[in-house]
Amino acid sequence: MKKNISLYIHIPFCKSKCLYCGFCSFCDKGEYVLKYIQKVKQELALYEKILKDRTIQTIYIGGGTPSIVDAFLIKDMLSFIYDNFNVEKNAEISIEANPDSITQEKAIMWKESKINRVSVGLQSNKNETLKFLKRPHTFDDYLKAIKSLKQAGFKNINTDILLGLLNQTEDDIKSLIKILAELNLTHISAYGLMVEEGTALFDFVKSKKIILPSEEISVNLYNTASKELKKYGYNRYEISNFSKPNFECKHNLNYWQRGEFLGVGLSSYSFLLGEHFENTHNFFEYLNSGFKRLNIEKETPKTAMEEVIMLSLRLESGLDIIAFNKMFNVNFLEKFDTQIKKLLSNNLIEIKDNHLKIVDFEVSNMIISEFF
Repeated sequence: MKKNISLYIHIPFCKSKCLYCGFCSFCDKGEYVLKYIQKVKQELALYEKILKDRTIQTIYIGGGTPSIVDAFLIKDMLSFIYDNFNVEKNAEISIEANPDSITQEKAIMWKESKINRVSVGLQSNKNETLKFLKRPHTFDDYLKAIKSLKQAGFKNINTDILLGLLNQTEDDIKSLIKILAELNLTHISAYGLMVEEGTALFDFVKSKKIILPSEEISVNLYNTASKELKKYGYNRYEISNFSKPNFECKHNLNYWQRGEFLGVGLSSYSFLLGEHFENTHNFFEYLNSGFKRLNIEKETPKTAMEEVIMLSLRLESGLDIIAFNKMFNVNFLEKFDTQIKKLLSNNLIEIKDNHLKIVDFEVSNMIISEFF
């Protein structure tokens, strides 16, 4: 039986750079798209021997903005994967997209390419906020995009929204989620706005040109989003991810459950054969030189244990104590007795059906750090 693996493909091209974006993406290299896709296929070919013993269970095309690339090139890349590797019959194939670059013609070709899940970056339904964030679309563009995807036959559609935006209120969140629920989406990701060094947002916040909501307000916004999403039938299965029943993102679940994954393309990360490694972040180095695996870290029992704790506690299902004990030949409850007692006494965690779960996700980072 072939072991399952997930495949991530990074497409670094964008129409414009968002105010908060810390991802590896470029707005000025569109002339290299064709060469880049060919390079991705060359990199994939290097893993032929490894992948022949694996079944690809999910493929995630992320970025950047993969939807700005000609749909024929996306189809060509996926055809190459299907022709050369073992892909599960009902594999989840996702593509990230911005509303302004989604057309019905493009969506139809994505369907023909076996893509069956589209993740649409909305972030806000207020046009003034989208403009402030330097998003290249309006809310009307988003509504048209969702219509195009549905007309093309897509049933599994995610939308990303941001929490903790400038002047954002709980009523804003309620209004937005009501609109998304009425669109009958299958999945909603609600991410807290991150201020990452190297972004325009970081510079504005540092210079106090922008004052973002306080931590207390951000926590309230998250709690409001969680309650509203639950009200409309979206189950939280990970800190920032909510879905209708049976529409959890299988690709991301594989990350959180520590399954193997291969990342190809610029700046992509992999976890394969007990090693974590990444590709270069330098565009022309990736395009013009040989492929090198960078920052290789061999997994140790200690790092594996820490990663299992960190990733499991992000999930609504929590950490499976029995599985942990078998995996590491330890007694989890004894090894972390002090931390567990402290967290239980403060009602921050619960242990139920041999699973340890976080009670208050808004302080998840603090809770997880207790175990390190």
